[in-house]
Amino acid sequence: MKQVRQAAHRREDKNRRRLLIFRNTEQLVGFLFLIMIILISIWVVKSFKNWMDDPEQMVLSQLTLSGEHTYTTEGDLREAILGLGLPNTYIGQDVNDIQQEVMRFPWVKQTSVRKQWPDRLIVYVEEYKPVFYWNDLFLLDENGNVFSVPLDRITELQLPRLYGPEGKAKLALETYYKLENLSKKLANNQLALHIKAAITDERNAWQLMVKQCVSGFCLENQEIKLLLGNENIEQRYQQFIKLFPEIQSRVPENERIMVADLRYENGISVQREKMVQ
Repeated sequence: MKQVRQAAHRREDKNRRRLLIFRNTEQLVGFLFLIMIILISIWVVKSFKNWMDDPEQMVLSQLTLSGEHTYTTEGDLREAILGLGLPNTYIGQDVNDIQQEVMRFPWVKQTSVRKQWPDRLIVYVEEYKPVFYWNDLFLLDENGNVFSVPLDRITELQLPRLYGPEGKAKLALETYYKLENLSKKLANNQLALHIKAAITDERNAWQLMVKQCVSGFCLENQEIKLLLGNENIEQRYQQFIKLFPEIQSRVPENERIMVADLRYENGISVQREKMVQ
């Protein structure tokens, strides 16, 4: 009996200690409910964070175009990306595929594509820089790379024109540079000749359209055609530049030089026409 009473006293002591914390059963239930709410909230926040950090769930909604670009637009990039039929999630976009598609634009020299968390696609574009027209339909950069740009984007582009056989652009450009350097080397304050157009053919025979500038003022629509042939091209052009002032001095004021044929070993043949008043 003594043991039974001791056990009963121990249970009473435990109940007293509980009552010191929770005065009644309702407080205990309320406490347990609060703990459950806290645990559920922690789970919800953690699940949401995991969802936000999951790149498969992030939709790419922003596009940034950067780099040295003049003719490329964001519309071009969007069209290229949509043409691939790729998923629009952060992880679903394959930047290599997009990069290859952008490189299909003939005026793009190089490009790189990267993704920026959480929803941005950044496309860097470097374009060829046109310095010449090539056969009217194409453009050349300073290294002779041939490319094209939609015509409506270059309507105001003023460049010298080169004409030549397909695949000979770099060779033609090399000769052009040599001839243009002669123009600059032999120019002075009173007279300078500028090459407006150059034509070469399969036999490497050259023709130039040059305009003359006097004291920095260039005469437009009065180009002179020079026939240089396919031998000693630089020497013949240099000879014309040196003799031009003398030739020009012999032309009447109401006439102008139309064609100068430099293919003769001794001398230059000149064709003139009367100027329209």
